[in-house]
Amino acid sequence: MDEAALRAMMPMSFGKKSVKKGPAAKMRPAAAAASDSVSTSNTGSGLGASLLGKRRAIDTEEIVLEEEEDDDDDGLTPEERAANAELERKARERRANGSSSSSASSSDESSDDEVGPPLPPGTTSTAAPPSRSNIILPPMTNTTPILGTHHKTLSALTVDASGSRFALGSYDHSLSLYDFGGLSPPSFSPFRLFEPTPNYPILDLSFSPSSSHLLVVPGTAQAKIYTRDGAEVGECRKGDPYLRDMRNTSGHVAALSCGMFHPTDSTRFITGASDSTIRIWDLETMSRGQEGVIVMKSKSRGGRTKATAIQTTEQVTLLAAGEDGSLGHWDMRSNLGSKPRGSIDRAHEVGTITSSIAVAGNTVVTRGGDGMVKLWDLRSFRKAVVERGGLENASPHTGVIFDPFEHNSVLTCTTCLPNNRAQSGIVVLDTVNLAPLATYPMEKEYGTPIRLHWSPVRDQLFTTTRSGMLLISHQPTRSSKGILLALSRPSCTNRSSTRLYVDPNISTSAESYLIFSGNTSDLANGVQSDSAKRRKLAKARKDERTNLPQPPISGPGKGGRIGRGAMTGVVQSMFGAPADLALDPREALLKYAKRDGDVDYTKAWKDTQPTPIYSKYSDEEERK
Repeated sequence: MDEAALRAMMPMSFGKKSVKKGPAAKMRPAAAAASDSVSTSNTGSGLGASLLGKRRAIDTEEIVLEEEEDDDDDGLTPEERAANAELERKARERRANGSSSSSASSSDESSDDEVGPPLPPGTTSTAAPPSRSNIILPPMTNTTPILGTHHKTLSALTVDASGSRFALGSYDHSLSLYDFGGLSPPSFSPFRLFEPTPNYPILDLSFSPSSSHLLVVPGTAQAKIYTRDGAEVGECRKGDPYLRDMRNTSGHVAALSCGMFHPTDSTRFITGASDSTIRIWDLETMSRGQEGVIVMKSKSRGGRTKATAIQTTEQVTLLAAGEDGSLGHWDMRSNLGSKPRGSIDRAHEVGTITSSIAVAGNTVVTRGGDGMVKLWDLRSFRKAVVERGGLENASPHTGVIFDPFEHNSVLTCTTCLPNNRAQSGIVVLDTVNLAPLATYPMEKEYGTPIRLHWSPVRDQLFTTTRSGMLLISHQPTRSSKGILLALSRPSCTNRSSTRLYVDPNISTSAESYLIFSGNTSDLANGVQSDSAKRRKLAKARKDERTNLPQPPISGPGKGGRIGRGAMTGVVQSMFGAPADLALDPREALLKYAKRDGDVDYTKAWKDTQPTPIYSKYSDEEERK
């Protein structure tokens, strides 16, 4: 069956949209009629061959005309066709030059799955990547400072899963626990304040996923576990410092540097130390030793490096950064003694401290001490996807976090150096290219920001500073409960304090109490401030008359004091009072005193020496 027969069997509108009545449409029927008349009127072979060749030329012309009609009938305006042609021309030029910008490459990659010509200008597609306008910035309209408890750098911060309780650790060796349910202005005092390890700073804190336990990482080689109320549960075992192979030790042999709970298992936690190891512990067996150990090998001298930061993903991937600038990740389900699944030797500058690591899916962001923030991809862990410099960092605890909602932005802190006029503050970066989206300068009275935590439940931002102050930023229209619950309570400044000693000469009537309204001009009129009252009471407590007698103890004894029980009287009646209870000790000693006539020699000298005979010379004359 030849081509003419096939065309006769198919409908005329096959493969076409609509036919426009123009010059081309008028030409096609005429050409077809001419060809049909010629082919039917000639029957010779040679003439038929020439006519067939003419028929092929006519068919080619028809195909070209049909293509032109299809192009004219694509539903686009001439301006839109010109814009598409311009885009195609630019794409051909980029391919010819062999180079393209990052934005062009990203758009090409994102459009690999798209079918058909590009959309005309001014139109949108549901399959296109989301707009960057959906980035959620932190709530920074209102800021509430919590101060007075710590006076040195707040180096550790953790918030429980519900966002109702948080803990702070400081260089002043103390740990404070807060609960929004008991906070009240203006003091915002913690409900628990203690020193886990005296004379050692608190470097890191972490709540368990169930918020039932608290991991405390001090400056020693042993981490501690406490309950959410501050009761000690246990302490990790210390390793043998004389062993060279760190895999054979039952614990850390050098000072700790970082630690965190497992993201899904509340009974396991991870610690990193200066002994170039990362150890995985269990709450039940931490006093006997760790469950697993990862030894970080370094190319620096000695083969060891300090683990400065650790982080885990939900896919049980452990990431760790070293002081030698290295960055690696391991699978905690596999053999921990094997090589890391991926490692980069010079992720950050050698000798600087990578202070923090944040993870969102397969995206990893690191905060280096070299002033760099770098973005990595675990699927292609060879080099940084994008990096941003000029973010000064002068603290080994500076944090970096993703926004907890869409992970479209990265938050980090910057430090104001002496030779730099830039002000310290919080910087918000885009996760696509780490372009700065917003900058929030920090007031000088607050100090330099260090740690960050953005609570997804309360939508409030926690920021620690080097001055020992905690800042809680919130927005009334977005945030819920948390610090808003504490601010809604009345002030506790009017509550009366309990007196342990009352002077009988002081009147206790209501008219005798001076009320300080808070105006500083009243201080010159003789009104005492709260600090002056505290100093006066502290001085009065040193007087012996203010010491109240200790009340008797009911129950078993404690604190070196004998208790009183039900069998105390029975035991006293059985044994009675001691016989020497009323004996005078002086009389008892005088019984053994020497009396006149007592001799100091034995019986052999009793007859020959009845009376003592002394030398005629003194000791000084004999020496001469």
